[in-house]
Amino acid sequence: MKKFALIGPWGSSDGQNWSYKAEGKITKIIINHGECIDAISFASQDDDGDVHHSPKFGGYGGDCTEINIDIDVEELNCVSGTIGWFDSKVVVTSLSFSTDVNKFGPFGTENGTHFSVPISKAKFGGFFGCSSDYLDAIGVYINPT
Repeated sequence: MKKFALIGPWGSSDGQNWSYKAEGKITKIIINHGECIDAISFASQDDDGDVHHSPKFGGYGGDCTEINIDIDVEELNCVSGTIGWFDSKVVVTSLSFSTDVNKFGPFGTENGTHFSVPISKAKFGGFFGCSSDYLDAIGVYINPT
């Protein structure tokens, strides 16, 4: 069984707890966003080439953006964002993702307290947090290499 280190979460403990541990490398991040992050979901590819999808965590509002990560040439190495007030509660207001090749985002509105998780000598192993009608909190699993 893989051992993961947890970093975060950032945001509030409102809503339902959720967790997605990647089976291999993260290949896709789907974000619903507007003035804040409404929802997020993920896909990963294992060593046999099988793709594993997470459920959608959060609500149904916002525009949908799909981030595709070409795992043959790049790997996720930074997640950053902001948490702040929206609709009378603390939620994740923006998210950005970087690989060693591309930067994606920011999605949502950069409003509130900033957080950033750049990694080296480790790999992103997945994400966890809380969600309701919005993405209330997000944290990351780090898989030491």
